[in-house]
Amino acid sequence: MYDYKAKKANIAQMNGYMLAKTLSMFEYDKLPDSIPQVEFERMLQTAGYAFVTEVEGVLYAFTGGLGGVPDVYGQPTQIVISNPALGFNKTLSLKDDGVLFINDSLRIGLLPLFEKHNTLLAENEVSMVMHGYNTRIQKVISASDDRTRASAEAFVKKAVDGELAVIGENALFDGVKLQGGTGDGAGSIMHLIEYQQYIKSAMFNEIGLGQNHNMKRERLVSAEVDQIKDSIYPYIYDMLKCRMKALEKLNAKYGLTIVVDFGSVWNVNVKSYIDDVIPVVEPVVEPVVEPVVEAAPVVEPVVEPVVEPVVEPVVEPVTKKEGE
Repeated sequence: MYDYKAKKANIAQMNGYMLAKTLSMFEYDKLPDSIPQVEFERMLQTAGYAFVTEVEGVLYAFTGGLGGVPDVYGQPTQIVISNPALGFNKTLSLKDDGVLFINDSLRIGLLPLFEKHNTLLAENEVSMVMHGYNTRIQKVISASDDRTRASAEAFVKKAVDGELAVIGENALFDGVKLQGGTGDGAGSIMHLIEYQQYIKSAMFNEIGLGQNHNMKRERLVSAEVDQIKDSIYPYIYDMLKCRMKALEKLNAKYGLTIVVDFGSVWNVNVKSYIDDVIPVVEPVVEPVVEPVVEAAPVVEPVVEPVVEPVVEPVVEPVTKKEGE
């Protein structure tokens, strides 16, 4: 049975559900078999980083303790790795002994983001459950003494069981009072539902999955629907850029040809341009070929020759004169 009061367990479970979605955000091609994609992304998204190095000629990804003497910008220079499965315990240089992958430019990861929003969701869920319980109580019965309370409980039990109850003394009427129930239940539950949808929308927008959380109770115009598009891409672009830059170093160091790109629904929705990483492909503008319209041939009218009737000459008979 689901325990809405077990907040820590519920938050951890909701974090797991979100990570199950985001682990398919990126897809790798030609990644070594010793570095499973799911485990590699899990390290990046939960710890914020992963260090790839060779152990006995095989590449592995590790997390550990970042430290050492900070560089000029205050960044760590070493990592302490302890892996019992491989029997590998060593302090390595981040610059010389492998390649450090980071989830984002600040090496935060997605887990703190999920932790924040899912904590708010868990608290709001408790409020909705309590609201549901309160709506069951239309009237509150109060009793002045134990005897009256026992009589009132017996009366309520018989009513719940569907039995007719009889009150045998006036003391029950004198000691029992009815208090008003809950107020505007429909309005308060509507606010809780809107708040729940707002938190979910904010969380999904952070990972590049656009969900509109406009609170208008009317239809939305297309401009209001499209206005969130520019705000959901920067973080996931930064995540992809960090992976591509680290892969460039890894490929050069170990002679590999690993590539990464957005996967799943992110590959369908997001744009295909990232500053300094993906070159801008200018659209090919094909010349507009004007259709050749051939002039219609001029058809001259056919003039039928006029055939004039042939007039045969009239030959009059020659009349001979007398005496000839």
